[in-house]
Amino acid sequence: MSYINVLAQAAVPAEGQTAAPAEGITTSTTQPAASAPAQVAEEPSMLSSFLPLILLVVIFYFLLIRPQQKRAKEDKARQDALKVDDEVVTIGGIHGIVRDVQESTVLIEVSPSVTLKMEKVAIARVKSK
Repeated sequence: MSYINVLAQAAVPAEGQTAAPAEGITTSTTQPAASAPAQVAEEPSMLSSFLPLILLVVIFYFLLIRPQQKRAKEDKARQDALKVDDEVVTIGGIHGIVRDVQESTVLIEVSPSVTLKMEKVAIARVKSK
């Protein structure tokens, strides 16, 4: 038999036998000392529990909500500043000249004999003159 087979057979106990520790190896089972004080796990404070949630809300505010509100204010200011003879582009890509401004609509001339009535919110941008 080879040396490896002998070691493998010695390590596996036969049926009904218990494994005995090898020579020179001692086994001990130690119990924790009864006099050691019991350690109580501290619960995290309420602030540290909600801190990740608060941080997430702040990040969402600065990355999503605030820029959207700023863009909405700019759009509203641009719509209120529309005046006759402004060259505009609609959200559909139609280029034209404003011929009349009403409360919520504008008349846009797209060619000499064609005028379209559109909502102010449909104006994507005003071309610079």
